[in-house]
Amino acid sequence: MFIEKPVPEAMVSPGTPKLLQEGYYVYFTRAWPAEFSVFSGRYFQIAETNQVPYDVHHIIPANDFRDVDLSNAAGGENLYPENANTLYETVAGFKPGNYLAQVYIPAGENLSRLEQASMFPDVTSVTLRYLGQRTPTDSPYNDKRIFMYFVRNLEPLIFRMFVDTGVDFEKVVIGFMINKCKLRLVKDPTPDQERLAKVIPYYSQLRW
Repeated sequence: MFIEKPVPEAMVSPGTPKLLQEGYYVYFTRAWPAEFSVFSGRYFQIAETNQVPYDVHHIIPANDFRDVDLSNAAGGENLYPENANTLYETVAGFKPGNYLAQVYIPAGENLSRLEQASMFPDVTSVTLRYLGQRTPTDSPYNDKRIFMYFVRNLEPLIFRMFVDTGVDFEKVVIGFMINKCKLRLVKDPTPDQERLAKVIPYYSQLRW
């Protein structure tokens, strides 16, 4: 449910659409737990889509951070769907600035870490704040490369936005494009449909 697309090595013409479109297929892996049994191990076709842009911005002092909760929890940004047959494909990019982002899902569990016990991101550390960081150059505002996939009641995904030293204050701007996708269950997918389906992993599969 969290995918980062690299910078393309070559330009392709005509371009390949970035977002899911009507008629596309998606597959939720069997790693999705019991509370998401409506999705786990199943194929769906995109019946309709609707794209909604949305920017989140905060002014943060140097050597400080703010957590941006994308979920519908109290104080969150409400960027999760409420309907059981809706998938939000959400793409994020950052406007230029002296800041970085760490990704947590759920709260307190960083998406990126190394296997040695002490090697986990920590914005209070002068070195570990750069472990697993995402910066504006990694996913620019006008070339968004961070893709997230949200369904109803998914655990909160949090961007911890940290302003590095060297400035007094920084305006942090996260640009989102929310691609609202109405799902239609495919009960007996054909081999071609299975092959074409976009695989949507559960976040636990990304942290091993």
